[in-house]
Amino acid sequence: MAQGEITKLQSATVWDSDGKKLGDVNDVHLERETGVPAWITVSLGLLNSRKHYAPLANSRFERDELHLGWTKSEIADSPKTASAAELSPEEESALIDHYRLRDGAE
Repeated sequence: MAQGEITKLQSATVWDSDGKKLGDVNDVHLERETGVPAWITVSLGLLNSRKHYAPLANSRFERDELHLGWTKSEIADSPKTASAAELSPEEESALIDHYRLRDGAE
C-alpha cells in the first residue's frame, strides 16, 4: 500500500460487518516487519473515548469507506491496550487471539 493510500485510509469512515457506521479511523498501525497497514483504531461513539484496535484482515477499503470484517460488539469487546500509539508484542498477541487471526483458526 502506497503512502497516499495510507493517508486516505487515515481519513476513512469505518463500518462494521453488519453495515453499522462506527466513526472515523483514529490511527493506522503498520506491521513491524513489512510496514504494511495491519490495524486501525476507532472510537465507538461519543461516550466511548477509548480507541479500539481492529484488524484490517477480512476488511475492504472502498473510496473513503473502510468496511471491517468484524461486528461493533466484537470490536467493543477487544482487549484493552496500554496505549493507542504502539502495540506491545503481548497486546498484539491478545488482539490476534481475540479476532481469531492465528493460522488454522476459524
